[in-house]
Amino acid sequence: MIIQAGFDFVILAHPLIVQDGKLTPRLVLIALDAEMQLNSVEVIASDFAGSLVPFHETVLTALDREYTRYFAIAHPGRFSEEYCGSDPVLDEARILESKAAERGMHLIGHIAMDETGYMSARARMYFDQYPSHDDLPRTMLHWSHSKVDRCYCAQCNPSCGPAGA
Repeated sequence: MIIQAGFDFVILAHPLIVQDGKLTPRLVLIALDAEMQLNSVEVIASDFAGSLVPFHETVLTALDREYTRYFAIAHPGRFSEEYCGSDPVLDEARILESKAAERGMHLIGHIAMDETGYMSARARMYFDQYPSHDDLPRTMLHWSHSKVDRCYCAQCNPSCGPAGA
């Protein structure tokens, strides 16, 4: 599975955080490789109470340095709707982001959910739609640089014969 948009993180984390219409106090970690392929989706804490600080080391330890390049976190709650002000959990995520960057991994998704919906502190749409953010991966061209790099249909590869036969 290739992750192409921030909203993909919502789809993956929602059933782990909102169950039967009720919030669970879970912190979810979603790990991706350098080609934006999903490595893992896991609950790394079942006692999230609004602060990321107690879980910084847990997140960093759970990220596989060999296979993980990008990651996202999701948890219950909301961010401050005052975008000019500071929000403690967003400040804590910036610290986590910095620690992860020292290890060569990039936080590209931070989702907060409640019973009514979600809020994103990072890209929500397709990563390719954020041209001003060079740090976001370009996923729309994934198949053009895929290691497989072949189409086995007759239209693209005449040696396949009619209808890929």
